[in-house]
Amino acid sequence: MKPKKILLLAIFSGLLTTGVFYIFMQQNTEAEVEQPVMVQVVSAAVDVGENVQLTDENLQMVEMRESEVHPAAIKDKTEAVGEFTANPLVAGEVLLGHHIEQKGDADIISKKVTDGHRAVSISVDYVKSVSNMVEPEDRVDVILTPVAEGEEVAAPAEILFEDVKVLAVGQRMEEKTEGEAGSEYVAVTLEMTQGAAVEVIDASNRGTLQLVVSSRLKAADGAAESVPEGEAQASELPVEETADATEESASSDIIVLPERAHVRNGPSLDADVLTVVDAGDELVTKNEEAADADGRIWMHVETRSGTQGWISSRIIKLENE
Repeated sequence: MKPKKILLLAIFSGLLTTGVFYIFMQQNTEAEVEQPVMVQVVSAAVDVGENVQLTDENLQMVEMRESEVHPAAIKDKTEAVGEFTANPLVAGEVLLGHHIEQKGDADIISKKVTDGHRAVSISVDYVKSVSNMVEPEDRVDVILTPVAEGEEVAAPAEILFEDVKVLAVGQRMEEKTEGEAGSEYVAVTLEMTQGAAVEVIDASNRGTLQLVVSSRLKAADGAAESVPEGEAQASELPVEETADATEESASSDIIVLPERAHVRNGPSLDADVLTVVDAGDELVTKNEEAADADGRIWMHVETRSGTQGWISSRIIKLENE
C-alpha cells in the first residue's frame, strides 16, 4: 500500500476515534447527577443540661443526609417538646430516643411542681376527699374545721386557700382511665407556695382539713358569682351590728340579693371570698364602683354584720327598683 493511502487511513481512523470519544464524554456530562436524599431531624439549639425540660426554644430542626442519620434520631419535634432530658446535650447534637427520659422515669412529683411552688401532702379520709373522688389536676378549696379544746365551743370552719391544684392522690399522679377501678387513698398532694404549705401544715395540727372540689367548667359571666343554695358560709364570722352601721344603712341605697352570692375583698373574680350572703339579704352600698379587666362592674358594699367587700353588679338589684 502506498504511503499516501496509509496516511489518509490513519487520519480517518483518528478522527473517528476522536468523534466517538467526544460523543461518549458529552453523554456523561449531560447525564443527570443523582442527588442525596435529605431528611430533617431534631437537634439541640443550645446546650441543654440533664433533667431539663425540652421546649421549642432549646430545640431546632436540622437537615441531614438520610444515609448519615442515626436510626434512633427523633424527626418530629412534637415528640420531644415537654419531655425531660436523660443526659446533657450540646448545641447542634442530634436528639436520639435514649436522650429523653422514658415514660416511667418522668412520673416524679418534683417535675410536676410549677417553678417557685412546693408539693405538700395532707391526710384525708373517705369523707374529707369528696368520697375519694378527687383527681389529679382538680382544683380544690382547703377548709379548716378547728377542734374544740376542753369545753370550749369550736370556732366556725374557715376557708384557708382557694383554687389549689391537686398534683396527686395517694401515689397516683394521673387521672383514672376509662374503666379503671377506683381506689381509696389516705393523702392528697397539693401545689402551693412555700408559705402556704407551712400554713396548711400548721392548720392540720389545729383541726380537720377538708377539700372542696371546684368545677372544671367555665361559668357564664352572668352566673359567675352565683352560689349553690346549700353552700355553707364557712368564712363568715358573726359580728354585732353597731349603731353607726344602722344609721349609714338608713341614708344609703339598699341592695337586695336575688340569689346567694360571694362578697370578695376586691373587684375581681380572682379576689378572695370574704363571706357568702343569702338570697333576699340586704347589703348597704358604699357609693363606690370599679370595673375589672373583663369590663364587669363591681359595687363596694357592706353586709348587715359589718363585713365590707365587693359584689358583681350583674346579680344584684336595688330595693327601690
